[in-house]
This record gives sequence, structure tokens and C-alpha cells, in this order.
Amino acid sequence: MDKLQTYLHDYINNPLDPYINAKLGEEYEKRGHGAAALSYFLRTAEMLHETDPEMAYCCVLKTWKQLHKQKRRPMWERDQLATAIAYLPTRPEAYYFLSIDHSKKQEWKPAYMYACLGLQHINQTPLPYDIGYPGDFMLTFQKAFTSWYIGQRKESEELWFKLSKMPNIPDEYMNIIQHNVTSFGTTSKDIEEIEFSIHSNNNVSSQKYYI
Repeated sequence: MDKLQTYLHDYINNPLDPYINAKLGEEYEKRGHGAAALSYFLRTAEMLHETDPEMAYCCVLKTWKQLHKQKRRPMWERDQLATAIAYLPTRPEAYYFLSIDHSKKQEWKPAYMYACLGLQHINQTPLPYDIGYPGDFMLTFQKAFTSWYIGQRKESEELWFKLSKMPNIPDEYMNIIQHNVTSFGTTSKDIEEIEFSIHSNNNVSSQKYYI
């Protein structure tokens, strides 16, 4: 009996166990069945938002992730991120995803605000399930990027240099950071467009970053 069969058997015996629902959601997600995964994660969040807010928060982000892959309901995506924050406002992940969402739409001030809010809640223990959060350093990355567009040029420069000294940042991000650090020694005519990808399991989305 594979994991899915085991979890379905457990679910039949106890359909109101939120953790069995979460396991089913995770297994369906791994198999590419997004609609089924979303329904089980929603059930888990609804059952646990008072007794286990961290698991509820994680499962709401899982529902956001499923819809984010489809790119069909952007307002629902934002609503789910807001719901996650309402469940557990002391974690950074939902703030990061909201910052990314706003910056893609060139809504610089809210993008900057969410990056700042997320940075107040970093260094948390990992969530029970992977929700595609690249790491706390990306909140600093977002703050560096968006601060440029709200006129905080000095802050942006300082943050890019701070990022350049951080250990263990993956090369795909460090290359952009180093480019931006170098660009502060150039004139404005040398500013160029950079393609930057955020990898989240099977989902890859691209955003253009400027300095």
C-alpha cells in the first residue's frame, strides 16, 4: 500500500482528523493533483486555525501556492496571503509573497512595506511543509530592490552591499546582488535589465529587477 492509499484509508476511518487531511493534501500536491490538494489543505486550515495556527498558516499558504501556479485568480491569491497573516502574523513567508506580488505590479510602496514587515519575523523554525519560501535573505533582497523605487537610493545601496557579504546565498541570487553592487559605481546610463527567476518546486516565475 503506497502513501496515498494509506492516507485515504486513514481518512475514511477519521475524516475529521486535520493532520490526515494535511497529509492527503501534501501527497496529492506531489502527484500534481492541485484541486484535490487545495481542498484538503483548506479543510485542515479551517479545522486548526484556533488550535494549531502554524499548521493552519502553512496550509493556507499551500492553497495560495496551488492557485498561484494557475495564474487565474490574483485577488484570491492576495486574500489567501492576508488570511495566512491573520492566522499567524509572526512569520515571514506570507509577507515575502505579498511583497513579490506587489513588486511585479510595480506597486512599490506596499512591496517595500511587506518586505519590511517580513524582516521583523525572520529566523523562524521551518514550516511543516514546503511552501516555496527561498529564505530570509530574500526579504532583504526585496527591500533593497523596492527601496530604490520609492526614492530610498542610499538605503538600497547599503542593502545590496549587505547582501553581498551574506554567506550561503545561492549563485543565481548572488550574481544579481554582485551586479547591483557593481552598478552603483556606474552612471545611470549603464543601468540595465536583469532577468531573475524565483523557483518554487515545479513553479518557476520570472520578474525583471532593475537598480
